[in-house]
Amino acid sequence: MPKIVDKAAKREEILQAALKVFARQGYNYTKMIDIAREANIGKGTIYEYFRSKEEILLAAYDHYMQISNERIATILARPITPLEKVREIILQTIRIYASDPEIMRVFFDFWIESTHNKNITEMDFRKLYADYRALGRNLLEEAKQAGQVRKDISENVPSILVAVVEGTFLQWIIDPDAFDILKMAEDIVDTLFRGLTTAAASEA
Repeated sequence: MPKIVDKAAKREEILQAALKVFARQGYNYTKMIDIAREANIGKGTIYEYFRSKEEILLAAYDHYMQISNERIATILARPITPLEKVREIILQTIRIYASDPEIMRVFFDFWIESTHNKNITEMDFRKLYADYRALGRNLLEEAKQAGQVRKDISENVPSILVAVVEGTFLQWIIDPDAFDILKMAEDIVDTLFRGLTTAAASEA
């Protein structure tokens, strides 16, 4: 009797193997055979699940975005203040990466590859950043209306929040021993929020 293969589970195994290889070798230096070897399957078998490494990269990107979006949705649904939601989203984003450095390395491969690989049009970082800025803008406006932040904060603050978080990621990837990224996450939030809220009480 032929062995029954759980195709969904096997696809996930291949995806996880690909993430490890992408992180170790870099996307451009990875071949399909490298992923097949990491997953302990034949090169022919891998094509039953993915037609190309671009397709694997997109699946990995979708996997990350699903996790991220689910956690953000959970935070947004919580009965906490708008400013607390901003804080939790920043901390949660950093925790996702800190829990799996391989994902962090692959994330930057996503970014680099999306800037010049015309085969990966689905990986739209312009839209992703626009969505993050819109989310930050809406939450900060709610916080402003609630008297939690200064009324004169710049419209560029959402972009600054994204830039600071991703700049921290980049430093950590280049030199993981430079600082404790989880401690840094708390420091980032404390420093940013100090500037946002310094005059809030007197202006409310």
